[in-house]
Amino acid sequence: MNSPIKIALPLMIGLAAMANAMDDKGYASIYESIAAFENRPGGDARIFNRPGYVKPIITNLGNVLNSNWYVSASIPQSMVFEAGLPFALVSIGSDDKSFTENGASVPTIFGDHGDPQNYDPTVYGNETLHNLSLFTYPYLQLAGSFYHARLALRGMWLPSVSELQKFSLLGIGLQYSFGHLFQYMLPKPAQGLDVSLVLGYSSSGISYQPEDYEGTLDLDISAFTFDVVFGYKPIAPVEILLTLGYQSAEMASSGHLVSHAEGWNGQALDPNITVQGNNGFKFGLAVAFQIGTSFHPVLGFDYAGKSGITTNVLYFRQQFGEDKTPDEIAKEKGYVRKGSSVEEDEEESPKATKKAKKGKKRARPEPEEEEDGEEAAAEDGEESAAADKTADDSEFDDF
Repeated sequence: MNSPIKIALPLMIGLAAMANAMDDKGYASIYESIAAFENRPGGDARIFNRPGYVKPIITNLGNVLNSNWYVSASIPQSMVFEAGLPFALVSIGSDDKSFTENGASVPTIFGDHGDPQNYDPTVYGNETLHNLSLFTYPYLQLAGSFYHARLALRGMWLPSVSELQKFSLLGIGLQYSFGHLFQYMLPKPAQGLDVSLVLGYSSSGISYQPEDYEGTLDLDISAFTFDVVFGYKPIAPVEILLTLGYQSAEMASSGHLVSHAEGWNGQALDPNITVQGNNGFKFGLAVAFQIGTSFHPVLGFDYAGKSGITTNVLYFRQQFGEDKTPDEIAKEKGYVRKGSSVEEDEEESPKATKKAKKGKKRARPEPEEEEDGEEAAAEDGEESAAADKTADDSEFDDF
């Protein structure tokens, strides 16, 4: 089977490839792989009700879905629009390939194969999933923000193709930044600091109908994350991001299948177990770049029980309008930073302020100069009066 789903979605690769798992290679049959999703009272414990066997699926998927909910810790007051194709790459390690069951280490669905020449009751891994080194889950993400609040939506839908009967993903994220409440009180070197809270929820549905089977295996996946994001911009186009948070993920199975495959003809399966992913605290580091007015790539690292690379290489973020600077906000609020003056906040240095004040003092006339001016005016008045008297005497003599 050469389905395009094999190329696009590694999870779908594994599910679709289970139909071709060959017993003569020592890998699990499709019946054994799906039986792990069913809690059947009285069923063979070797193949039924084995959440540890399938847990790496939700472990990796939860980490992927709980990443890339933000691209900055700062949310402007003016309107912003975002669009892109973020995705995470989670490595498949040795911890994904085995788990402890009944005190023994046994393979997971990502595990190795056994020796087909020697009978072994162990259910081994799936051939395709065993050969995977990275796990990913692509989707489209759109976001918009206004007045420091941001709404993000993500989704992906695929039509029914071959064994894949349904694939859907829908997620919603909320973010609010608090930098505008305190940045104006910080000295200039620290004004690039911001803090925001992020909530993200994703829901995904997958229906799989393997070859030679009637019915479907249905997986309902949910993931939730709560993050505190610290951001700092050493220069305007670059932001360093630190994330501390908590995440959870869950995979619920359902459906009904009847096998027509060789060796399992007529056997029915009713998946019904729920498996938890890596539920716990998370840590992340990332660097975001603003290139030009809209190109906004982000590259980061997340750890939530296992490590992963988060990328927003194809991501665009356009701001419409300009926000007030922290200094402008401080001036409006009449806030004077400790150890500074109002003139300094208006981008004047203390020395310039002192010189301006001294200049104003020097512009005032000295007291002595004022007295000299008054004496000169008095003398001019006496001379004018004498001149008037002389003129009057002259006129009388003529008369």
